[in-house]
Amino acid sequence: MYQPLELIENYCRLAPGEAKLSGIRQAIQEADLAKDYKYMMYFRYAYADSCSENYLLYLYLIFPEILQLFEEYPDLEMPGWCCLDTVDAVMDIFSRVIDCADFFYQISISDMEQYLEKYKTFCLKYGYALFEYHMASARLYRATGEKTKAMQSLHDFQSLCRSTHRRNPSSIGFEGEMASWYGDLDTLLKTAKLLEKKYHDDEELIYEYGRLLYHYAVRIQDFKSAEPYYKKMEYLRRKHGLHSYYFADTMVYLTATNPNAAWSFFKKEAPYQALTYTPLDKMEFSTGAEIMMRNLLKQGKTNMRLSLPSRLPYYQENGCYHIKALAEYFGREAREIASKFDIRNGNDNSIQEYELFLAAAQNYITP
Repeated sequence: MYQPLELIENYCRLAPGEAKLSGIRQAIQEADLAKDYKYMMYFRYAYADSCSENYLLYLYLIFPEILQLFEEYPDLEMPGWCCLDTVDAVMDIFSRVIDCADFFYQISISDMEQYLEKYKTFCLKYGYALFEYHMASARLYRATGEKTKAMQSLHDFQSLCRSTHRRNPSSIGFEGEMASWYGDLDTLLKTAKLLEKKYHDDEELIYEYGRLLYHYAVRIQDFKSAEPYYKKMEYLRRKHGLHSYYFADTMVYLTATNPNAAWSFFKKEAPYQALTYTPLDKMEFSTGAEIMMRNLLKQGKTNMRLSLPSRLPYYQENGCYHIKALAEYFGREAREIASKFDIRNGNDNSIQEYELFLAAAQNYITP
């Protein structure tokens, strides 16, 4: 017998990730069979909301169902006990979709533009501000190499912030993100100081310190200047028990400054980072992993022991891995993903970015 509250209890007991998502998918199927439209929407929202960092791909599989259901039944209400109304729920997921769309080469530029236009229409219709729209537009044009349009989107974002008196860690952090893309060190340092002194937010600071780590360690290979930002970033990451947002950048810095710490970091992070389905994150991990493997080869090592999840294609049951084979695997994977992004974006920015990381570590890895 169909019991939606019991279905919720069942999937809430499951571990986050594959297990919980599977449980919610089962709830969706049962609500669909019962034609219970309130729970058809609620369960889809719960599924999308449960798509954590490593499962963002599933967000793009469920969102068209959410949007279609909303467009067909615009007056649809959520279950009475739910504190979120349907419009806010759709807005919440829609914002995540456009925020992360550039992480997936599978989403074409034309599809991204269509999403943005639909999102803009949705915001204007229901009275939401266009902050995320301008941010996502800037990211889209940055990916396609259209700097003038990207900067115009930034200016539109800043104008909206001024007109609505929005000055907070998120808006400051986005300005830092744009500065990082275009090598604007003065703005990067300015935003870091603002986040430290006036708009303190630990998560935004982690990102800002990571951008400064990228600028100094990867862009200009100034590891001494990178050091304080690496230390601040790692302090906050560990304080909050977070996985690294800057895996490849950290691998560049540590292989150059402390190979033992690099290996320790890799062993702790790889079992989590390797599982992501998000192509941009997969390219980040593979780039950093290739650097680590080639650093081990430079140290004269040929084999290593490592605990990795069994569903990885290169998993070895005995935990023993051939370092050269992994270096080749990760390098190939990073280049293949970069190539797919470049095909989608119509430029060679992604493969250049991959090569930039390898160049930054060139003195500390095998050729």
